Amino acid sequence: MNSMKEFAARKYIFIVLMIALTLIPIIVSVSAEESTTAFCYRDNRSVGSVAVYENTNAVEACNGLYYECKGRCIACFHDFDYVDYVCVDRSGRTFLR
Repeated sequence: MNSMKEFAARKYIFIVLMIALTLIPIIVSVSAEESTTAFCYRDNRSVGSVAVYENTNAVEACNGLYYECKGRCIACFHDFDYVDYVCVDRSGRTFLR
C-alpha cells in the first residue's frame, strides 16, 4: 500500500514538473518584450510620457491618455538608428525632432 502512495506522489511530481517545463518558454517570451518610453508633445510643449510596446501605438497612447492633447499631440521616442528622437503624428508621418 505504501508503494502505491509513493508511485502516485512521484507521478504527481512528474506531471507538475512537465507542466512547469512546458510553461517556461512561454513565460520567457512574454517577459522578453520591452516597453519603450514615448514622450508626448503638443505645440512644442511636453505634455508627458507613456510606455508602449510598439512605437506605432505611441501617438494614440498620448492622445488617449492626456486630455490636453485633444487629438493634436505627437509622440517622440528614441530610435537607435538615429542620433535624435523620431516623432510620429496622428497621420502616421514620421520625422526627426
